Amino acid sequence: MNKIKTIGFLVIIIFLLSACGKKPEADFSWSPVEPVAGEEVKFTNLSQNARSYSWNFGDMSIGSKANPVHVYKKSGRYIVDLRAHKGLLSDEKTVTIVVR
Repeated sequence: MNKIKTIGFLVIIIFLLSACGKKPEADFSWSPVEPVAGEEVKFTNLSQNARSYSWNFGDMSIGSKANPVHVYKKSGRYIVDLRAHKGLLSDEKTVTIVVR
């Protein structure tokens, strides 16, 4: 029973420590601003207070690099989502990119 109490106590401590500090703020830019299908799009991560990242590029592709490069094969409108993580805290930025 003492092991269960110890594990529960550790879980609470980890939760409290992860909740302390500044919440991450997701932000990014990309270039070129008006990409052409088949061209590399370089995403620049401008997030603050984050330790890891989750990207959804809007074309069924995902990534976790801080500053990924992605190629859109077809023209269209793509909803790009970046989630910045720090422990149990996260923030999200979503934009629409138009690929010609």
